[in-house]
Amino acid sequence: MKYSIFKDTLVDMPYPEIEESIKQNAWVLLPISVVEEHGPHLCTGTDIYLTQSLCQKVKQKLKVKDHPVVIAPPFYWGVNSITDGFVGSFSIKPETMTMMVLEILDNLNKWGFKKIFLLNFHGDFIHIKTIVEIVEQANKKNIEAYFLIDKNLISRMDLNQDAAYLASVELDPNKANLETSVIDIHAGATETSWMALSYNKLVDIEKAKTLKPTNLTISDLKAWLMGGEFAKSMTPLGYCGNPSNIDLEKIKIMEDIIAEKYASAIIKFSENTLHQYL
Repeated sequence: MKYSIFKDTLVDMPYPEIEESIKQNAWVLLPISVVEEHGPHLCTGTDIYLTQSLCQKVKQKLKVKDHPVVIAPPFYWGVNSITDGFVGSFSIKPETMTMMVLEILDNLNKWGFKKIFLLNFHGDFIHIKTIVEIVEQANKKNIEAYFLIDKNLISRMDLNQDAAYLASVELDPNKANLETSVIDIHAGATETSWMALSYNKLVDIEKAKTLKPTNLTISDLKAWLMGGEFAKSMTPLGYCGNPSNIDLEKIKIMEDIIAEKYASAIIKFSENTLHQYL
């Protein structure tokens, strides 16, 4: 199965190879996302597939820069507070997610991995806040776990930009979204194009081409973020954006730019944390 989310992860490695990567001081990338509905044209695993795909691209970028990296098994039991009105959107409590991820981080730390970077492709604010709290708790336990997060999101969520466990990634909003004519944040042009590029067998292209833009306003969006049956009534087909605007050439360029931004952020952050101990 070419689209397996375990591809290139620790799951596909025998333990002596993992031991060798620890000896090489390899960094760990931990994909952490969710399983949730993504309209009638995308699979429910879209967020975790794309998070894993991004990790693979970031790993390639870091390998070229002579930084050894491994990818941990993807964690996909996250928080869905917006799409939980749909079947297929697993709703996990923040405290359950916290307990599970902390134990995963504890294992990686116990084995000898020194730096663990969490990557997320899911925009639910409760999910994101939970990740922030997880890495904060991990660092209090002397586990070097860091959350790679868009610098713009740090401001929007009023997070502590000076927190040692947040590794900010400077993404240009104009280069991180394909669709500009409508609000496109869930199963729209960007996610549909990216899935078509990376996991085309999991995308119903013909169905996507028939879907009309949702045209939600900023005011509508605030209401939509309330989630549950209310959000479902506003976007009954389970997407928010313009899925028909599929552009494989643009998404390929965008993917490369984002992967480079993440790789550079990891290197810069690691160098800064090293200087703190010198």
